[in-house]
Amino acid sequence: MHILYLDDEPRMESTLRRLVQRQGHGFEFCASIKACKTAVAAKAPDLLLLDLGLAQESGLDVIDWLADERIPLPVVFLSGYGDDLLDTAQRIAKSRGVEIRGLVSKALLASDLMPLLDPPPVGSPHRLPSARPDAADTSIIRLNAAVLAERIEAGGVEPFFQPIVSLMDGRPCGVEVLARLRLADGSLIDAADFIPLAEASGLIAPMTRALFRRIIALKERLRPLYLDFLAVNLSRVTIEQLDVVDVLQPLVTELKGYCHVIVEVTETAVCHDRHLLQTAAAQIQLQGASLAIDDFGTGYASLRDLAEFPITILKIDASFVSEMFESMKAMTVLMAIIGLGQRLGLKMIAKGVETEAQRDLLFSAGLEFAQGYLFGRPGELAAIERMIAASRLSADGSDAFDASDLLGLST
Repeated sequence: MHILYLDDEPRMESTLRRLVQRQGHGFEFCASIKACKTAVAAKAPDLLLLDLGLAQESGLDVIDWLADERIPLPVVFLSGYGDDLLDTAQRIAKSRGVEIRGLVSKALLASDLMPLLDPPPVGSPHRLPSARPDAADTSIIRLNAAVLAERIEAGGVEPFFQPIVSLMDGRPCGVEVLARLRLADGSLIDAADFIPLAEASGLIAPMTRALFRRIIALKERLRPLYLDFLAVNLSRVTIEQLDVVDVLQPLVTELKGYCHVIVEVTETAVCHDRHLLQTAAAQIQLQGASLAIDDFGTGYASLRDLAEFPITILKIDASFVSEMFESMKAMTVLMAIIGLGQRLGLKMIAKGVETEAQRDLLFSAGLEFAQGYLFGRPGELAAIERMIAASRLSADGSDAFDASDLLGLST
């Protein structure tokens, strides 16, 4: 592996050179960003060791350059400034699509750096997003209000389901429904790429109703799955523009006896218009559904909001889960959220769980439910059916796990 080290102070060069070459890697030193750019152009390194505290420019300028030029070069940050600055720099880099292999304090150089010099597992290369749109991106470019209206009318809004599992035994006990838009050419568009257009063009009402009709049409396939709950999302604009009772009532009524309905609203929606959401929350509960705050920890909801709103479930934002082993601050906030939820008697679901280590720590912290790629990606209902069938086989014929008592829900 060829390793490039950028630092305007050469005092660390000899120490790093010995450490790196002792591991059998090539080593090159640059004392300026200009020299670094020249070195990368001449021979692309496998890893960049980057000091944040450059004199004339900062290490963040290098991150901007890597992102702007779309150079897929993993970075290890070196700094003597402490964990706070390293954590902040890591978040900035991730937001630009730059892979951060690790954070190393100069005071702990030998112990912290050595594990990071091993190459990542084969089959998991880091890539910056392509500069050219792929097929799905081209579909997004073609999407406009007229096309969206036509696809809604033609039944192009499809429900995808992501499992929510019990951390007690790993069995799926619920699902979150995520909208997808099927274009005429058969390609699919994620919700994030058409929901804003639906909201801006006044199509959110027919789109939401179309999605709920598709869910209702699948209810006979839901019955044998014995799901305890099914979660749907309502955005702030949806709540502001629609009669919540009118939209939600058919779904809750039709699924009664099949599974309990949970309505997820984002923490940002809570902060935007508290009176409006309080009214909507009361209507949701009167319809027989439960209210969950989605992406908790990323907005600005106060403790008073948690006490005043009829919330029964918190969904912890995936960013805290993804950073739990990388940032002591993220771990501390995550544990604080879990403790707060437990003390308020709320049920909690961790989002974005991708590794067994994350799952195990969350379970040991007392969390009951989780969702993420570790358990299953969003997909058509058939994928959930296969997953549940497999979980029942692995249970050697035992009764399906019932999480309704844990959630405090009824059908």
